[in-house]
Amino acid sequence: MKKYAIIGSWDWDGTDTVKGVNTAAVNEKTGNLSRFRNYVPDVKSGCTAAVRDNIIYFTDEQKTLKGNANGGGGYLYAAEVSSQGEIEIISQRPSLAVNPSYCTVDSTGRYLIAVHHGSSRNCATKIRKENGRIISEVVHDDAAAVLFELHADGTIGEAADAVFHEKEGRQSHLHSIYNVPDSGLLLICDKGLDCIYTYAVRRGKLVLKDTLSLPEGSDPRYGAFHPVLPLFYANNEQRSVLYTVRFNKRTGKLKLIGETQLMDQPLIAMASDTVITADGKYLYTALRMADVISVCSADEKGMPHLIGTIDAGGKNARGINLSRDGRFLYVCNTESDVIAVFRIQPDGTLKKSREIPCSRPANIRFL
Repeated sequence: MKKYAIIGSWDWDGTDTVKGVNTAAVNEKTGNLSRFRNYVPDVKSGCTAAVRDNIIYFTDEQKTLKGNANGGGGYLYAAEVSSQGEIEIISQRPSLAVNPSYCTVDSTGRYLIAVHHGSSRNCATKIRKENGRIISEVVHDDAAAVLFELHADGTIGEAADAVFHEKEGRQSHLHSIYNVPDSGLLLICDKGLDCIYTYAVRRGKLVLKDTLSLPEGSDPRYGAFHPVLPLFYANNEQRSVLYTVRFNKRTGKLKLIGETQLMDQPLIAMASDTVITADGKYLYTALRMADVISVCSADEKGMPHLIGTIDAGGKNARGINLSRDGRFLYVCNTESDVIAVFRIQPDGTLKKSREIPCSRPANIRFL
């Protein structure tokens, strides 16, 4: 297969823009993307596509099912990618909860797991009698992690299990899910409850292994794994810091071991994505609001240290990713309708190379 990029497009404000999933040919020498093709333009593809063989899986981050007046949740899609970079939708299934924000295929390839952000706006005030008193309770949508079976042909089967997290007075918002390297475990970031969870899949069930509580108000969102060390780097939507978390591949136990500032000045910023180079030496984090990319180096123990920040090349920097050869960093600037490409320098710093027009780019993955 030639080198292709899968680009998800997304919006949050209901604007009448082309969204969906795009494919583009990649010139690995120059970093350019060309021959864009757009598919399912009404889909809000908020997460980086998960991959099993030549099948990609992505979410449609919606609150309401088609034909419903309100509510019902979003969708999961499976699409086959041809050798020419074209995709064909082979499966579509309701995700069973509101705003599916991320999905991944487990290490066995037998299951697709989707996590849901839910919605603070979707709530109901329920009134009931309790011990002779009339009381009210605010009920929110469930932010679930849902386990779906995958068929041999890659299509999405029935839901096999679902799990939820609750904390009195607060609402869970599951935002991302990852396979823990070389372990068979899953890691989930919950920015509503300020927690990171590890799960195992056992006989078609999601089994909780550990819960790490982070400082209140952090909102852990996305992250990246060190390529060699048992470390996960979690960024935070409400704090411009990067948490370094050690994990045990066998037990799933988590431990917070470090905190790194991502900016050298107190500006408002909301982290959206983090990547690490294949040698584990440099980490890059997109910071919305400030519209910069934070550049960190990592020492021999994997602890990050801030080098500095650079303009992200547009407005609302969301998904970022490294080229397959590690020479370029791609930044999806959603509100500017542009993907900014940076050449990575020998010292890990970034030099802007080009801008590539794309409608509402939110995430990018290379095949």
